[in-house]
Amino acid sequence: MLFSRDFSILQVVCLKMLFRKSTRKRFVCLVVTFMFLMGFNTYSYVMTFIKTESLKKEVLDEKAFKFFFIRQRTPDDFEKFLAGSRQQLRELGAEIVGKAFIYQNNLYIHVLAPSELGPDPGAGGNDAILLLYGIFNMTQAAREFYVEGSGAGDQTRVKGMYIDYNGVSLSKEIIQSRQTALKSDLADIADMMLTDVGDKRRDVINTLKQRITDNMKRAQGNEKSEPNLYLSRVESVVPMNYLHILEHLKQDNTTDVIDLLDSVKSYPDSTIETDSRYLNVPESYLGKALYADIDMYPRYVPLYIPGLLMPQWNWLLYQNIHINDDFMNYINGMHFKGHYLFSYEKSHIIRDRVRNINDDIWSNHLHFYLTDLSMGIAFPFMISLFAFIHLKTEIAFLLMYKNRVREILLIFWMLPVSLMLLIKCGVPAGFYLFMGTKGAPADMILPLFVTFLAAAAGFYPINRWCFSQFTGDTLNLYALHKGR
Repeated sequence: MLFSRDFSILQVVCLKMLFRKSTRKRFVCLVVTFMFLMGFNTYSYVMTFIKTESLKKEVLDEKAFKFFFIRQRTPDDFEKFLAGSRQQLRELGAEIVGKAFIYQNNLYIHVLAPSELGPDPGAGGNDAILLLYGIFNMTQAAREFYVEGSGAGDQTRVKGMYIDYNGVSLSKEIIQSRQTALKSDLADIADMMLTDVGDKRRDVINTLKQRITDNMKRAQGNEKSEPNLYLSRVESVVPMNYLHILEHLKQDNTTDVIDLLDSVKSYPDSTIETDSRYLNVPESYLGKALYADIDMYPRYVPLYIPGLLMPQWNWLLYQNIHINDDFMNYINGMHFKGHYLFSYEKSHIIRDRVRNINDDIWSNHLHFYLTDLSMGIAFPFMISLFAFIHLKTEIAFLLMYKNRVREILLIFWMLPVSLMLLIKCGVPAGFYLFMGTKGAPADMILPLFVTFLAAAAGFYPINRWCFSQFTGDTLNLYALHKGR
């Protein structure tokens, strides 16, 4: 047994080293150098890992990297794009978001009913809309768009609001001019929608259109939320439900023209009451792109690509960022053909950021592996060799009385291995303890653990070679004891 009562080899060897001043100094210098260099290498690896993980998380969590707004010059181009690209986009892991588009510098987006706002995987197509709410700081506004308790019957009350997306620090004059321009755009869109409507119905719908636009008030969006710099050119976010109301009024032939005036009511608290069905997507556009038959130039259509950037494991036991190159090549090809992006430079930024972060992660792990494994074998070899050269007299003296060669080999194998384990556990633990960071990522601990096992396994035969004179077929203890 290793820790039997009569076993005192480790104690005797250590005492002999301590009592011999020259041996003690050399041994201490060797151990301190070993611990310092390996500790410094481990610390550098941990610090660089934390830095690259932060950059990687920032890129992976950037919601704007999941959307690309592609411009279509005319409605015919848009229809051709939809007809020819849906299947190809599905194969690339992307989809066309038909419930949102950018007209001029304003985003028109459908606001879901309260029952559709929850994280329901079976909702079908709502994930992209919910993510757009987060990008444009309108999540809270979307939840409050439908006035609580107003949808019990056929009538539903909603807020007559729009979100001034990037107007936080603008003057009142500019904000007022933006609002005037937005209402003018809505009036133009309504006129486009009513081109083939009779005069009496058009007059009634124009009156209701005026009720909606006059009742619109500016909302700030989510509190303390800055505009996303990749989409900062968007000025206002408008609920597309207002356009749905007008389209339903246009198509509703079951209601008398005179009764249409009661279909939309406005209230002093900036709320609008209308038929519940009028707030939904018109039936003629179900399964199609909204309002593709209206010439609203320019129009930017969002493409949703949730898997553009994904973490992936590398054979060097780390996670880097995988980019969907097929989709990026598709985007570049679209731009080359004249379908300009709302933020074209974003595609180049994504490639550059991913490449730089992956290079940093790769170089950090490669440097750590090469340095750690080199030191993890070289320094233990020096410790074992030092022990054999300077302590073979004491070891030979002990072997004259007790044949404990295996225990001696185990002791001088465990000594440097224990130091390595102490460093690789102590440096990350100390860093997270004193820096106040919660928990160490598993993919950071894995390389430390693997290099520890590799160094311990690689050092085992080297340690036996250092003490080969005690394990060979011929053993002259007297000569070894005399230092020969």
